[in-house]
Amino acid sequence: MSKILDFKKFTFVSTDKNFRFDISFLRIIAVFAVVFYHYNIFPFRSGFVGVDIFFVISGYLMTRIILLSFENNSFTLLEFYKRRIVRIFPALLVLLLLFSAIVFVFVPIQLFQYLRSAYSSSLFFSNILYYLNDGYFNASAHNNFLLHTWSLSVEWQFYMVYPILLLFLRKIYHFNIKLFTFIFCILIVISFLSMIYHSTKDVNYSFYIFYTRAWEMLCGGLAFLYYSNITIIKRQIKIVLAVICYLILGCCIVLFGSQSWPSSVTIIPVIATTLILGLNVDFAFFKNSLSKYLGDVSYSFYLYHWPIYVLSMFFGLNYSIQSRISFILISLICAVLSFEFVEKKAFFKNVKLSLIACTLIFAVTLFLNKMNASIYSKKFGNLMSVSYDYVKKEGKKQYNIGTRHFTGNKPFRNFNLSFLKVADNGKKNVVLLGDSHAGMFAQTFENLDRKNINLIQITSDATYPMLNSKSELKESVNYFNYAFSSFFKLNKNKIDLVVIASNYAVYTKEELEKKINFTNNYFDKLNIKYSYLGQTQTYPIEYPTYIYMKTRYNIDFPLENKIFEKNTEINEYLKLKLDKKYIDILNYKIKNLSQNYYPYIYDNNHLTLYGTEQYRNVIFQNIDHILYPH
Repeated sequence: MSKILDFKKFTFVSTDKNFRFDISFLRIIAVFAVVFYHYNIFPFRSGFVGVDIFFVISGYLMTRIILLSFENNSFTLLEFYKRRIVRIFPALLVLLLLFSAIVFVFVPIQLFQYLRSAYSSSLFFSNILYYLNDGYFNASAHNNFLLHTWSLSVEWQFYMVYPILLLFLRKIYHFNIKLFTFIFCILIVISFLSMIYHSTKDVNYSFYIFYTRAWEMLCGGLAFLYYSNITIIKRQIKIVLAVICYLILGCCIVLFGSQSWPSSVTIIPVIATTLILGLNVDFAFFKNSLSKYLGDVSYSFYLYHWPIYVLSMFFGLNYSIQSRISFILISLICAVLSFEFVEKKAFFKNVKLSLIACTLIFAVTLFLNKMNASIYSKKFGNLMSVSYDYVKKEGKKQYNIGTRHFTGNKPFRNFNLSFLKVADNGKKNVVLLGDSHAGMFAQTFENLDRKNINLIQITSDATYPMLNSKSELKESVNYFNYAFSSFFKLNKNKIDLVVIASNYAVYTKEELEKKINFTNNYFDKLNIKYSYLGQTQTYPIEYPTYIYMKTRYNIDFPLENKIFEKNTEINEYLKLKLDKKYIDILNYKIKNLSQNYYPYIYDNNHLTLYGTEQYRNVIFQNIDHILYPH
């Protein structure tokens, strides 16, 4: 029986002769791509591809470890798990403990959020937690010190399942390598298709959940399975192919932009990385101590870069290119210290110690996370609780999430449209239309029902309300397409007023001009009255933390004035363009904080119910004037 694999060419020993310098170089590419992306270093606008590179590398190494152990008849599941624990746990647990102290001392307003992330990271289910609460590309996610641990959780879940799967296929592997490889490829296809399916239905699910990412790691395994086949290729051809693959990776890292990820195009960097691993071309400039060392510290570099960035953001220090580069260097120094004094030390390679520490961190952080915020701070307790769980608790009712407000990350066809009821009983039909900046007024607008008015809510996240709107949330686009192509036309004679609201400041004046002209012309043709609810304020970081840092440290955020000026400029433009059809609430005086420090904004731009209720009178006066002109 001929085998695809030639194991005599391999010895899994870390010697200079057998060391894969190309893998070390790939790690460098991956970690710097991610770091530069997170730190907004031009032109790495697609640096998140670095995580996909890491996934492929992990799949290759795990497959090599397991299959070589099969060949030598030395594989034990327990030993495999022990090695993974020793490799991953120590540096992560030290990071969790270190930043627990840092957050508690310097940014206690973020303590609840940090504790939640810490206990989920310590047991490697943070990807599931983040899926249930936030998307990776959401603005609010950028406040999370441990957001980046989602990828470690995905890898760990893969490590738990993968060796068990290969154990089931062990006999097939020994006696029919072609069948084994065929089954392996089928698994890749199944995982890839599941990613494609979920990316069209719920992009956050396909991003965070391990089985929609498993195909990337399995592709790394495929590189190992076909290694001996690739070795017969002439070296000159291999060099050319490797150069092409590195160029492809470079293009992927700088060209893809902020499109939905993962998607069908994710296969491009994954295949490029897989081929590089299979080709095994060590260029001369790979083979130096600096490259090897940077590859060695890449794990700790990945661990430290993001919490350091978030900390710098809360102190208003991350806005100039010089400061961002400085914090990258600080992250690298922390990575070196972590590698030298944690990863390499025998003390931290004790499996029992790691498991005990992991369990303790989980238990303590979970317990502290469940305590009342007032225990930590009587003065800032409300700020802490709003920062931590406003969306999960009060926000659902405020927006009518799950009933009338469509978040856009589930199929539109499954959304219950029965709430779009047009009244025939003499009540005035008023439509609240727009993105989340319309949705946040839903509970306040429900008071209209007491004034002989029927409220119809058509709101969805991150999408301007118009036909074929440009948005990453395709299902939100579908929802508004339905509203404009069907609902409004069918009910044009029954709708008395449409109140439009959006986060106008995220668009340029030119973009706004086109969008507003569309909605104006659309409703004018249908002879439906309309009004625009104005721009609200935006802050450089989430408002509860912003007000805490201002109060405690008197911090001036460099982007603050620029953001305020942009909001004012857009507000003045809309007032001039829309005249009496525009409700100016940006200049309407309200209280930013209640007497017990309850904030009017819960993230950096969305109002709490305390905030929206303060605008109630000015909004309702405008609506009354339109519905009942004197």
